[in-house]
This record gives sequence, C-alpha cells and structure tokens, in this order.
Amino acid sequence: MLAHLALLGVSLASAPADSLKSMSAVRVPAGEAPPSVDGRLDDPVWTGAGPARGFVQYAPSAGAPATHDTEVRVAYDDQAVYVAVRMYDPHPDSIVGQLARRDADVHSDWALIGFDSYHDRRTGFAFAVNPRGVKQDIFLFDDTGSDIGWNAVWDAAARVDSAGWTAEFRIPLSQLRYSARDLDAGGRVWGFNVKRVVARSREESFWAPILPNSAGVVSRFGELRGIGALPSPRSLEVLPYSVAQLTRAPEDPGNPFYARNDPGAGVGADIKYGINSSLTLTATLNPDFGQVEADPSQVNLSAYETFFPEQRPFFVEGSDIFRFGLGAGDGDFGSEALFYSRRIGRAPQGVDDRIPGDAEFSQVPEASNILAAAKVTGRTRSGWSLGFMDAVTGREQARYLDPFTGQRVSTAVEPLTNYGVARVIRAFGQGERAVGGIVTAVNRDLRDGDSLGFLRSAAYAGGLDARTRYGGGNYEVRGWVLGSAVRGDSAAMWRTQRSSTRYFQRPDAGHLELDPARESLLGWAASVETYKMGGGNWRWATVLNARSPGFETNDLGYQRDADQVLWAGNLGYRQSTSGPRFRSWNVNLNGWTGYTFGGERTSLGGNANGSLRLLSFWGANGGFGFERPVVSTRALRGGPSLETPASYNAWAGVSSDSRRSLYGSLNASAGWDAEEDGYGWNVNTSLTWRASTRSDLSLQPSYSRSLNTWQFVDSDALDGGPHYVFARMEQSTASLTARLSYTFTPDLSLQLYAQPFLGAGDAGGFREVALADGGRRVVASDGFSGRFRPLGPATLADDEYRADTDGDGVANVTFTNPDFNLKEFRSNAVLRWEYRPGSTLFVVWSQGREDFDRDGRFGLMRDTRRLFGMDDAFPVRSTNVLLVKVNYWLSL
Repeated sequence: MLAHLALLGVSLASAPADSLKSMSAVRVPAGEAPPSVDGRLDDPVWTGAGPARGFVQYAPSAGAPATHDTEVRVAYDDQAVYVAVRMYDPHPDSIVGQLARRDADVHSDWALIGFDSYHDRRTGFAFAVNPRGVKQDIFLFDDTGSDIGWNAVWDAAARVDSAGWTAEFRIPLSQLRYSARDLDAGGRVWGFNVKRVVARSREESFWAPILPNSAGVVSRFGELRGIGALPSPRSLEVLPYSVAQLTRAPEDPGNPFYARNDPGAGVGADIKYGINSSLTLTATLNPDFGQVEADPSQVNLSAYETFFPEQRPFFVEGSDIFRFGLGAGDGDFGSEALFYSRRIGRAPQGVDDRIPGDAEFSQVPEASNILAAAKVTGRTRSGWSLGFMDAVTGREQARYLDPFTGQRVSTAVEPLTNYGVARVIRAFGQGERAVGGIVTAVNRDLRDGDSLGFLRSAAYAGGLDARTRYGGGNYEVRGWVLGSAVRGDSAAMWRTQRSSTRYFQRPDAGHLELDPARESLLGWAASVETYKMGGGNWRWATVLNARSPGFETNDLGYQRDADQVLWAGNLGYRQSTSGPRFRSWNVNLNGWTGYTFGGERTSLGGNANGSLRLLSFWGANGGFGFERPVVSTRALRGGPSLETPASYNAWAGVSSDSRRSLYGSLNASAGWDAEEDGYGWNVNTSLTWRASTRSDLSLQPSYSRSLNTWQFVDSDALDGGPHYVFARMEQSTASLTARLSYTFTPDLSLQLYAQPFLGAGDAGGFREVALADGGRRVVASDGFSGRFRPLGPATLADDEYRADTDGDGVANVTFTNPDFNLKEFRSNAVLRWEYRPGSTLFVVWSQGREDFDRDGRFGLMRDTRRLFGMDDAFPVRSTNVLLVKVNYWLSL
C-alpha cells in the first residue's frame, strides 16, 4: 500500500507559506439531517458547501494541472466529518474498480483524504475508497511514515455515473485525535489534503501539491478552516471475541500425548478508550491471532536468529511511536530495533535446555500465552507524543516422556514475564525539530528450583534521540544514544557473554573479558545520521553507528551484533520527470566499513545500483557490489577471528506493466568468492493474474543454489585442544508462495494462502581451521585456503561423524552429520465477513506438513511427491486446524 499512497510514503519538502492552499468546511445546519453516505452527493448540505478545485499532478507530469477536474467539499457536525469528492472523467466506462478485501493494495482508481487534525504537520489520518467501495485507512506519523495496520470504524460509498465517479466519506470524530479547545479567531484549523488516482494512466494528483523532488508529506497538507467548537472525542470501544477450534494431527504410535482430535476454545476482548481528545488507551485480554498468516519457511545456517516481521493486529496498530531502529542507516524501519514486539508471546526459550535430547515424545506449547497487554498512545496540546505499553505472558509448562523411567514429566520452559516500553517525543516549531526518549524493561519471575536460571532475570535499555531539519526541510540530522543493563545469575550471564551477539570467549580478542562470576552486563550504543532528503535531483546520506561489546537488547529488541563501529555513505541521483524514453530513473553509490572495538576490520565494501521505469510502465533494476578481505569474528562461533576472502555479488530484475490483468516480475542475483570456488545464485519471479474485477491469483516461485566452501559445522575439544570443523556445503532451496483471493462484497472475502518449501544441504570435504599458539589464533597464510587443513579420515555412524585428526588411529573429533533435507507445507484459507461496521466473523482452515531427515540430496519432484504423501515409502502426513472466531464491536 505504501507504493500506492504517495500521499503517505514519498519524501517531499515543506511547502512555502505563500503557496499553502486553504478551503473551508461548513456545519450541517441544526435540524437538518447529515449527509446520507450513499455516493449520490444530492444532500442539501453539499449545495451550500464551496468546492475546492485545482488539483496538481504528482505523476506522470509533476507540477502540471490534473488531466481531469476534481471537486472536494467538507461538512461536519458534532458526531462526524463528511467529505464529498466529485471526480470528473469523460470516459466513465474506463474507470477501474477492483473488488478486494479491506486495506488490499489493488490496481484501481482511488480517492484519498487525509486529516492532520493535530495540525502539527507531522501526524495524520488517511482514508481511501475506490469505485467499488473498497476501503483503506492509514495512520501517518513523522511526516513521511505510514502505518497500514491502523484500523478505524468509518463509512464510505462510491458511485460511477455519466460524469465520472463520486466518493462520499463519513469519519466519526471518535476516530480522529484533536484538541477540543484549539480554536483560532476564524475557527479550528486542521491540515487537509486529497489525492486522486486514475489507474488507466497512472496519474496521481493532489489538491495541496506534492512534487517528487521535495521532502515531507503531512507538512505539505493544505488547511481546512471553518470548523467550530467540537465535543471532546472521548469514547469507549469494546471488541469481545469468542473462538473455537479443532486440531486433527496424524497418528503418532506410542505417543502418550497424542490425541486424534484436539478441541479448544477461548474468549477475550480488545478495548479502546479515548482518555481525552489526544490520548487513547488500547488493551487486549487473552488475545487470539489465529487468523494471521503463518511466517514463511526458511533455512538458517548462520549464527544469527531469523527476523520475522510483526503481523499481529494489536502490535501492528499504533506501533509507529515505538519504532527505534538500531542499525546503521536503518532509521525507524530496519530489522534491528530496540523494540521488537515478536518477543512478546515468543516460543518458549527453555525447550532445548529442559527437555532431554533423547526424549522421544514431548508436548510443547508453540508460543507463550499473552495474558494481557495494554498501551496508551497519543499527542498532547503542548507537542508531546507519548507511547506506553505493558504486556504480561504466562508461565509455560512442557511435558515429555522420560526415556529412562517411562514416566511423564512436566517442566517449566518459560517463566511468567512482564514486558514494558515507554516512548516520548517533544516536537518544536512546525515539527522541524524534536527530542525524545525511550525506555524498555523485561522482568522474569525465575522461581527457585524451576531450572530456568539460564535466562536473564531482568533487562533494561533506554536513551535519548533528537533530529532537526534545515534548508527548507531538504536536510535532516538525527542522532541517538542508548544504554543497556541486563541481570541474572552467573549461568545466565555466562550464556550472555558467550552468545553470538558478542562471543566474549574469543581467545584472540584482547579487548574482551569473559567473567564466569559476572551477574550483570552494561553496554551503550550511539548513532549520528545526516541526510539530504529533497531539493533537486541529488541525494546523499552518511551514518556513523557504534555499539559497545556489552550492549544487549535482545530480551525485548532485535539485535544481531555488539562490539562494532560502522560507517556508511550514500550518493544518489534520481530523475522523476518523464523524458523521451523514461518516466523515471535513478542511480546510487553506497560504501561502508566497520571495526570492532579492538580495531579489527570486519567490513569494507560498496555497491552501485540503479533502476528505471519506461514510458510503457515496464521497469528494470540492477547492481553490482563487492566486499574486500576482512576479519570475521563470528565465523568460528566463539573461536579466534578468521580472515575471509573478497567476495562479489550482482543482481538484476525486470517488471511488467501492472495495469494489465496479467503482470509480473523476474529477479536474479548471484554472489561468488574471489579465492575459492564458492558461489550462490537465486532466481525468483512473481506472476499476478486479475482474473476478474473480484478475484486475483498470485504465484511467487523461487529457486536458489549455493556452494559454501567454508560452512561452519561444529567445534569440538575432546582431546583438550579446540577443533573448528568446516565443510563444503552444497545447498538448494525451492519454494512457491501462492495466494488466491475472491471478494464477494467489500465486506465479505475469501483468501487462500499456500507455501510448499523444499531445502537440502549436502556436506563433504570436511576440514578444520589450522590453529597456532595453543588455539589462540588462526595460522597466518597468504591465501584463504591456507588457513585450513584436511580433517583426516572421518566415518559416519548413527548420524555422527568421528574423525582422527592426529593420525593415531583413534577418533578424537566428533560432530553431528550436517546433511539435511527439509520439506514443509503451510497453508490456510480465511473467510472474512465484516457483518457490521467493526464486527467480523473469521472462518479459518489451515494445514501444515513437515518432514526432516539427514538425506542431503535435493530432488524437486521426489521431495514434492514425498511432501504431499504421494510416495508410500516416505509418508508425510498433515495436521489440520479448523477455527471459527467472531467479534462484536461496541461503542459505549
């Protein structure tokens, strides 16, 4: 949706004061009925409302008058704001209206309205409707940011007629945020803008002009005047829900925890209360997210945790205030962040530690149960933006069958935990400057004797950030500084120090200290970023980011590395005005370098990339990058640093005209090592077919293949000396993501999702790192291959390799067979019916299949047959879940 809403997502500049457009709203006369939201625009109030005209193109001819006339009228009463939009079109039979579920990003004509009801030029609420009545709502923040996860209860209608088409909106005041007392001499002033999209020509035009080569979005809004006294929009909304489900799993002989049919039920509620005209309390009790799409399958052989984006509605909606990126150049949108809401309700952390590896049968909860969560968000009259969230997850138990006694054993795998985050931002002027602060806290109830002491008992982080814009809003400097503190017993801190985030046990890192008696760890991080965001065609950015070795935020954040200092720079040129061949094009140069606090260079590279859009609306992109030889402090998983070879990568892609009923894209990428024969390549494509005005089908197949000549396998020290074992790993993955949607009405839709995933890795050519100084460093060599030596004869038995590295005929190194073959299938069908405004019925059926074995060979047809149970010798059976969930919106 972000690509569709230039109103909400492009980078544009503050408009000069003398060019600010203004229009007036009219009050619905006392005793007169408010407009009937039917798209007809024949209500008496519209006759007396003066229209706003003069739309200006954003694309394709930036700055030119819109091709077709558009008129906008605004009215209000004590309950709602009403907007009427008349969009003239000499060819009404060419108006595009695609039926789709709410908030869907579809090819269509659109009418969008945006309110800056705070009038802070930073925050707003946007509402859209297409000619078929499909609705979208978006929360706008920080001038250029947008949150499609925000949902409001409002109404709109559209109608196509001989003059073009019309759109009529009713936005309840309870769904907006404003000060009930801020009245100028001529009435209240809100920021306001309207956007029109003409699908067949891809023309986008605005009432208050927005142009491609400037910076800002909400700051470009015009003014809506004439709104008089309004009641304070306090409201109480309650959304109780009830859910019932039935799970049918394949037979598991001998498993005492198995049940062919496993029923379940639950109740809960979401609550939203307008504390005052600016602050909103949102709470959820025993939430259920059964209708949320499953995470995609992945194979992760790195030292790092896989990142998955948040999809749960409670945490998505209003999350903008809590965004605080940690990465160099991530800003507020990168994966590394101080607050990562997926930590709340995570999979229990004690499974691997508390359930014996030789326990054949176990029953483990998939996620920690969220008992309750609440947040307060909003903005005060004095310019403070506030966000407070607190959540409690329950103590989780797992059961397993003791392999020695045959008894069923219950053990704790996750403690009762409280998560909290608080965020404040103070804006100055017209939002050009701001300072803020953030604090996160995690506290776990680690009871004596429950053997969960390997978890940290408490974790805190917090700091300050600031930003300022200058040069007409075209430049911005932002920076932040953070501190972190984690506590726990010595076992928890030992685990923390040795984690992949820092590896304090590295023997060649003189600046790191591994302390077995430590019961706390402190750290800090800081970043300074400067951007040229608008003004002309040139763009540039520079970022300096540092994290101390002890910085740790993974209890409530997502952090990959500590102990690093990174610099990155970017220079780009873009042309957004159509020319004789291209509608737009851009080129970029990027460079970066990084060091540890001990002075080890861990990155040094760059890339050049570009993209273009043809007059035919076809597009292309491509680039080339490199990484110079550097030191990897993670390759040996806590061993000494390893000098790595130079590497190169390239990518290219092409996309077709998305106005067509059948369109798609094709992308390919490749990478290779400079010194060895390692390589990797990937091809993925996307194909979408709009079969009718109410259905579409998309297919996204992907295939990748790689040869990693130095894939880490294991480390062992059976003979008293360290051995770091690597292999040549040939890996292949294939996946297909399919989505089919059919929309009966704007309020009733059916969505089908399916993803088969196949992945296999075949390891061989085992070798170990050549060490010196008693294993404290890697042997120096002019070539990368010289830093390894053959492992020696290795034999495989019972999925374990045993190798003799010293030639005495006795195996002194053991490691698990790294070969793997993973087959997964995830699918669901979701019938969604909004049977009354704000109230929804979900009927969900999901199916999952999974199989893992140590056969490293990849066979597309063979593995597909096995995955879907077409090979009787290798049956993979499915688990099916049927879920029915209903909620009912109450406004009290």
